[in-house]
Amino acid sequence: MKYISHMKPMRTLICSLVVGGISLSAPAEAQAVEFGVYEGETCPAGYTPLTIADAFWTFAFTGCNELPYSGVFRIADGNSMDGPWNNCQQNAEDTRELDYILCKPNYELFDIGETTFAAVRGGGQCLEGFEHVDFATVSAYSAEICTHVGYWGIARIAGGGSIDGPGYGCGFRATDSRELGDSICVEIE
Repeated sequence: MKYISHMKPMRTLICSLVVGGISLSAPAEAQAVEFGVYEGETCPAGYTPLTIADAFWTFAFTGCNELPYSGVFRIADGNSMDGPWNNCQQNAEDTRELDYILCKPNYELFDIGETTFAAVRGGGQCLEGFEHVDFATVSAYSAEICTHVGYWGIARIAGGGSIDGPGYGCGFRATDSRELGDSICVEIE
């Protein structure tokens, strides 16, 4: 999977209108998101396709001129978005095979001491340069790691084990045969 480009818009939509004493505001998720353009139909580990709302709010006011001009880009749920050549138009249920996909980060980096960890949402894999954290490290730092799993989350660790989020009491186990999408990973030294 070839990485094409990466954009980090630093703008947030703040819209509000008061009509007859009623405030009409954009939804909380109405903001531009950090994204990257990748070749192919799937996002790399730790990334997920932009949703229709992500794409709309990211490009609504500035256009999509940062994207390759004639590209058509996969976004979530089988949809697509045209490049600048067609004014960033979105296409529902686009079954064509496309050359590019728009992906946003779906992970959280955190440090414990001098070590960097990543909580990766979905996909069950680690980011490039990271590996699943081992059971001994989870045992030693379970309270700190647990807070990054997600309140009702359960995440994969090395050796087929798992760690629970705070909602499940931060339990951890060396083996867990369940299919888990999230992962707790540690940076490879």
